[in-house]
Amino acid sequence: MAEPEESESELAIPIDYVPGARGHAVLAVGPDADGAEAVAVWRLSPTGRAGGAWVVRLDDVAKEDQLLHIMWMLQGRCLVGWDPETPVAILESVAHVLPPELVSTLRGHVLTVPELLTEIIDHRSAYAEAVDRQRALSKSKLAPLAWPSEVPDHEDLAIRLAVQPRAASPVAGTALALTAAVTRTAQVWQDTEQARYRRKYLRALGEPQPLPPRWLAVLRAAADKSAPATI
Repeated sequence: MAEPEESESELAIPIDYVPGARGHAVLAVGPDADGAEAVAVWRLSPTGRAGGAWVVRLDDVAKEDQLLHIMWMLQGRCLVGWDPETPVAILESVAHVLPPELVSTLRGHVLTVPELLTEIIDHRSAYAEAVDRQRALSKSKLAPLAWPSEVPDHEDLAIRLAVQPRAASPVAGTALALTAAVTRTAQVWQDTEQARYRRKYLRALGEPQPLPPRWLAVLRAAADKSAPATI
């Protein structure tokens, strides 16, 4: 007889509050609603919820201090991108109007969506192996772990999200697509923890966490202004 699983209602995982972590920062460049080259800045929570969004024309960056005020609000957050080079390159393009210490701090903490997805895949593999070990010891029939959602391929995810967001401008659409990727990745992790924690014998691996450990470690390193960290 198969061993029963706990119901989802009993397995609450914190949705957005993550102690010790402030969140992410998304940077994008491209045309604004009038076709002028602009930089988009999105401020995200640890699980990808947008808490502020701005679009500033690059021609206006040096004329006013709006971007400076916006970028200060990114203190303690990690830059996030599809690759590590792009957000840093965008940051460098406006670095001339920012304090060097702010540029250095933001440059030192970068996350990428492919690495986050890989970390989830690694944990799913470890959980599946734990089930196999338990199966060898148990007299009950243990079913394989059933994931509520599959881990998307990062290239497919990027293509799919790039055409989904409805935005007032192309640069905002780029930022929205990346924001959606962070949100989706965090949800896939929470689905993973839900499935894992329903198995009582897998609870020894720890309480459900809102984010994977390496991802969370980088966010916390940025929040406490510690030395640069990588995932």
